[in-house]
Amino acid sequence: MKIAKYIAGMMIVLLQACGSDNDENAASTITLDATEQTAEENAGAQKVSITLGKTVTTATQLYFELSGTASLNGDYKLLTSSPVTIAAGASTATISIQVIDDAIIESTESVIVQLTAAGSGIELSADTTKNIFTLTINDNDTAPTNNDVQIDLTWGAGGADDIDDEDLNLYIANNVEITDETITDFDLYDGSENESGFESLVLPADAPDGDYYIIVAYNEGSSSVSYKLNLNGAGYNNDSATGTFSSGDVGYAVFYGPLSKSGTSYGRVAKPYIFPVFVGINKSNFTENTKKTQSYTEL
Repeated sequence: MKIAKYIAGMMIVLLQACGSDNDENAASTITLDATEQTAEENAGAQKVSITLGKTVTTATQLYFELSGTASLNGDYKLLTSSPVTIAAGASTATISIQVIDDAIIESTESVIVQLTAAGSGIELSADTTKNIFTLTINDNDTAPTNNDVQIDLTWGAGGADDIDDEDLNLYIANNVEITDETITDFDLYDGSENESGFESLVLPADAPDGDYYIIVAYNEGSSSVSYKLNLNGAGYNNDSATGTFSSGDVGYAVFYGPLSKSGTSYGRVAKPYIFPVFVGINKSNFTENTKKTQSYTEL
């Protein structure tokens, strides 16, 4: 009888020990602290907070993918790259997103972060909807209401490069003289030379009547870069044109026009003229070369 009780007691101890080991080794399911969040465009860095459920004993990794209507390196920067390395002894993880506050007039956009894989000791929920975080970004810019025309230039949106790796400038020119499809003279009406991934100008309603040209110039960089022009106000509603500079186009510019202004009415921008010019768009530096080809969308 004593031997039987002893054996039964030892079996209980062993089972308890095995259960304890299983608890320690069992993977913990990841939990998002929130699955959605809304932020204004000027809100700055936003965080996706993740709870692991238990402390990891060894460094492990958490993988994620991005999607949504907002453009990486155009509307936001990713401050935490995939995979996130979770240090031994930690029980939480954070993915940080920097919302870019630009002057561009945009609709409400979203950034979707989806957890896709996890290292040893943690696992994703079998319910995939619980592995998705959606950040909604509300734009804080409004279109002109006084017959001004706002011209916005963005570039590098959605690309792998940082938006600051290439620098494009935006200008408005008038008194442009064209002879035999060659620009022989022009005056700069206004310019925007930010060193970030966007430029914005306004052609005001009280500007002199006449023909204006929108100039996109590749100021600095070493790779090909795609850009987009948007016009809003005075009859324009996110009317756009797109183009691409190759890596060898630094110092070149594209003239879009003419945009004919008469009072508070504007003619539509037609096929762009494409001419090489020196950085700075200074007419005294202008050099005549072979015109470059460029795809366009009529505004």
